[in-house]
Amino acid sequence: MRRRDFMAGSAATAAVGVAGWPVCAEINAGSPVPKRIALVHPNLPPEQLTSSGRRGFKAYFQELDRLGYIEGKNLIVERYSVLGRHGRTEEIARAIVGSRPDLILAMSGALTRALKPLTATIPILAITADPVAGGIVTDMAKPGGNITGVSTDAGLEIYSKRFQFLVETARRLANVRFLTTTTSHWLWETKAGGALRDAAGRAGISIDAALVSTPVDQAAYEQIFEAMERDHVDGLIVNDAGDHATYRQLIADLAARYRLPAIYPYREFVDAGGLLSYGIDLVDLFRRLAVLTNEVLRGAKPGDIPYYQMTKFDLVLNRATARSLGLDFPPILLATANDVIE
Repeated sequence: MRRRDFMAGSAATAAVGVAGWPVCAEINAGSPVPKRIALVHPNLPPEQLTSSGRRGFKAYFQELDRLGYIEGKNLIVERYSVLGRHGRTEEIARAIVGSRPDLILAMSGALTRALKPLTATIPILAITADPVAGGIVTDMAKPGGNITGVSTDAGLEIYSKRFQFLVETARRLANVRFLTTTTSHWLWETKAGGALRDAAGRAGISIDAALVSTPVDQAAYEQIFEAMERDHVDGLIVNDAGDHATYRQLIADLAARYRLPAIYPYREFVDAGGLLSYGIDLVDLFRRLAVLTNEVLRGAKPGDIPYYQMTKFDLVLNRATARSLGLDFPPILLATANDVIE
């Protein structure tokens, strides 16, 4: 495998990444030795993992800047991506650990699980679902070892709430799907699936998983939406898999094409034209990750830092999309929404 296929970055002071994109500014001679972090994402290309990329990364680097870490001056960021080719996760994890950074930022549970057996000394900060259920740590309050991070898991209630909001919006639902991927399918098989099946049973609505095939790409999403149309699916709940976030515009466009009411985990989907979302604020999450980055780079041990549980959830509605589907949000949702896109 060619190293440039999955990595943008190097410890060199004038490194050049994918398509000639500069990874970091030159470090001036005589400057204090900069901290070096490796940032790895399961899907997004390295050039998007920057302050000019998605809202979350912009917030992360702005908060780091506020805390005194400026890329190109006292901070080197090496950017990696699996690019959705999940069979290469372990290979990329070995390359990252072999580069011996001061800190690894892993943007998914699968990446964190691949990194975990490779090092017990390099600090790892992770964004994951439930880290205990996912086998990453044994105790969120006292993680131990070299891993801590931020959990996107909001407990069982969030799944039943999403189902409730979708039913209240679309009203006459009969056949709903939970959009998932191979790496996140365990959620359907365990707590998320159980909570949704319970909620659907009480409402007399059929529900099942819609598993996006591997490799996860545009064709795979198009195929699953075609299959849902054949099965007369009339409502969709999109889980928070990293693949979905990467393909959020495509998913929103396909939902519009097939006139399928859908609820999403993050407002980024609604900004892309999705109907409604209920979940954590990714800006808050990445700011918290920057705070943890600062603590670890200043010497704190990850095992002594509690795994942070997000507690703030936003309901975002898109009235233009609702109108295009012939729907009206009920007054109770409009009154409680954190934001309504007209």
